[in-house]
Amino acid sequence: MKPPDKFTIERLLIEYSHINERRHELLIKMQETKMLRENTENTLKSAFLDGMPKVRQLTDQVYKAVQKVVDEYDVYLRYYKNEIEELNRKEIAMHEALKVLEPHEYNIIQYRYIKGYDWRNVILKVHYNRSRCFEIKDMSLEKLIKVYKSSD
Repeated sequence: MKPPDKFTIERLLIEYSHINERRHELLIKMQETKMLRENTENTLKSAFLDGMPKVRQLTDQVYKAVQKVVDEYDVYLRYYKNEIEELNRKEIAMHEALKVLEPHEYNIIQYRYIKGYDWRNVILKVHYNRSRCFEIKDMSLEKLIKVYKSSD
């Protein structure tokens, strides 16, 4: 993996601000997929009546088709689980990286990237002039790049 640059760190900061939303979406999809998988798996356990006095199990062909669908649901569940774990790792890494910032640096990064304010509103919040805000942002991004390089 190549060392992060300013653009990569900015992208990671923006992603960091949406991690909870993305995790929530994945958890909902995971729950829905679990329910569908359980319903499909219950089909494997069911028997069907063919009008004859005895009850038969599912035919081998139907069983294989249903098992294939269950296996596909398992693939989706593993994918969602891996995505959630990756989000958790990214969140922890960014949280740890943000700890190295001074309060005034953190405020600018928070307002600009995490809360998504435009520069005019960031300037109003932190009470610095525009050029000073950009200087602090650049210094902060450099610190974050160093933290990410050292964590690899």
